[in-house]
Amino acid sequence: MIPPTWDGPIPGPSTMDNHNEAHPGAHIGQQVGAHYGDTAIHYAAVYHINDGDPPERRHDVARNFLAGGAPREAEEVFDRLLRDWHITTERAYYYFLSVVSERSFHDVSGELAERIIGVHKMCASLPHDEWSDAFAVVWRFMRFVRDEMSGESNTDLNVVLDAYNALPAERKDEIAQHLGMILSGMAKEKLEAVHAVRVVAERTSHGRAARAWKFFEPDPAKPRPYTPAPVQTKRGDLVGMVIGGGVVLIGVMAALIEPSAIGVLLGFPLVAVAGYLVLRHGGAREAVKSRNAAKAAVVAAPSEQPAPRSPGHWVSTAFVEEVHRLVDSRFSAARPHVAGDWPNYTAGIRAHLKQRFVELYGNARVPANAIGWLIGWHARQVAAGWSTQSLHGDRLAVPVRDTLLFRLGFLVGIAGLVVLLFANGALPALFVGSGGFFVVWGGMSVIANRGLAGYLRADAARLNAAESRAYQEWLALLADRPSDAEMARWLAMDKAYLRDNAVRRANLYAHDLVTHVVMTEGARGALRARVLHGPPRFSRYVVQIFLLTRGGVREARVELDFLTGDALNEQRHLFRYDALASASVVEKGLRGTRKEGAEVERLRSRAFQLSLVNGRDITVVAEAFTKERDDGIEEDDAEDESEQFRMSVQTSGIDAAMPVLEAVAAEGADWIARDRERRARWSRDWPE
Repeated sequence: MIPPTWDGPIPGPSTMDNHNEAHPGAHIGQQVGAHYGDTAIHYAAVYHINDGDPPERRHDVARNFLAGGAPREAEEVFDRLLRDWHITTERAYYYFLSVVSERSFHDVSGELAERIIGVHKMCASLPHDEWSDAFAVVWRFMRFVRDEMSGESNTDLNVVLDAYNALPAERKDEIAQHLGMILSGMAKEKLEAVHAVRVVAERTSHGRAARAWKFFEPDPAKPRPYTPAPVQTKRGDLVGMVIGGGVVLIGVMAALIEPSAIGVLLGFPLVAVAGYLVLRHGGAREAVKSRNAAKAAVVAAPSEQPAPRSPGHWVSTAFVEEVHRLVDSRFSAARPHVAGDWPNYTAGIRAHLKQRFVELYGNARVPANAIGWLIGWHARQVAAGWSTQSLHGDRLAVPVRDTLLFRLGFLVGIAGLVVLLFANGALPALFVGSGGFFVVWGGMSVIANRGLAGYLRADAARLNAAESRAYQEWLALLADRPSDAEMARWLAMDKAYLRDNAVRRANLYAHDLVTHVVMTEGARGALRARVLHGPPRFSRYVVQIFLLTRGGVREARVELDFLTGDALNEQRHLFRYDALASASVVEKGLRGTRKEGAEVERLRSRAFQLSLVNGRDITVVAEAFTKERDDGIEEDDAEDESEQFRMSVQTSGIDAAMPVLEAVAAEGADWIARDRERRARWSRDWPE
């Protein structure tokens, strides 16, 4: 169960842009890149290799790439390790999986086939261990596929399956996942039958519903101490004190011209005591009142919300806009289900928090969504007091003692002036009374401001302490946040489950399929998160499945709530191969050759459109990225847009889907015959 502290998806702008074109009546399939949600980047080093890293570290990163759904990246690292003679049976096994993963049989030919054949020979010369057993199983599966395509029967499938079932569960999952596009016919059907039961159980395992949402929470920024603005005494009060003091001095001198014992011994002491009582306790009363007024001003509804503009000092307008959006969206999400004018009730505190967080974090080099947890905490605190309207009731009571002593001082002062009036005449009483008024008034302001500053510091200290406790609680809640590998595993299980479900609902069996294609995209409005240099993950996907049989193509499209694993709103279509009219592919980016013949590919977008003769567009694939600026990392380590694009298309399944769909579109009804020819040719090229 998702805990009540979770803020949920908050729609908002993303750092990607997407341009997609489709003719009227077109069916839009994939639009990887068109997302409108928060983006969380986790600065873990699971996908980063430094120059000079030992083979063990590079091996771990390559395994992370493979587990994370980026086999081409894993293949490159493993290949380099093996070429440098860092050979182990484990490394050979994972290199084999990285080569065949997300590739159909005819893609694993030529140089790629020679590489894995060479690795098989290397592995055979190494001491036998558990990884040798795993490698032997994948090799036997490949040999069975070769025999099946060539019409031979040199490999007993039951023997292969027995060896497969003897492997640890983790190895079985890896083999079933990464050989999915290579296997076909009876081998595919039997392997998936064994794996299907485990898929149903594992896709929601390890507390997925309670943990998956945490991956989309950004690494939280630590709360920064909030220092209230200094309280300044008005210049007029200070001037009044000085002038009033001079007037009092004149009154005293006038009284001493014709001194009176009663005036000197009784009148002046009474006035002095009165001044002390009024200053001390009147200032304390005013400090409480000023504190209450300051708190009321914070929550008072402004005429309009502050404009999201940069205050300067190198604070970006984009950061300010995002903070304003987060405040408004978090308060909207926290609204209690009780009647009332919630927007007006929170208008003042929202305006205050917007200003406060921009001031505190504008130059802190943290992304705005890193303080989303803190904004959400404030929103929930306000919501908790909605029923009692405590937001407007946060007032301190004026101490009764201060009120009584203030009034007593006022009365004592009047008595002292009366004594001076009768003992020394009207002039001393007038000067002492009028001057004393300004001294006391200005002095009360000074004492009140000093007390107000103390109250505000105490309030800020309590708030900072509460925010720090909330921060520790939030860290504890995120402590079991799933790793990127877990997210990839859940998604792989989801894809296998949805594919199996589509096959079953179409009344097909695995051996009825010539091949299949599964593509994923982040749904509009989904939250987006990724590990640095890793592929994007989404809180909600659209999954598109193509089942290619000998008679035609079945297409299924379903929405996947990744946080729970629920599948929603399925759409299914069926068409024959001769119904295909055309296909088009448009790429944007660079392909070239650099020094020493090194090939360079820097693509930013790719679009694929498959059209039927009735004018309906089956699918449109488009990705487009703008370079992200990740605050908190050095510029040299920032990812370029081609890297983001490459990781995105690998994990979306588009890389594997494009060759198949292009061949289908180009060959139409002849695709089956051409596919049989490719299979036979591949089996002949594969070694005995």
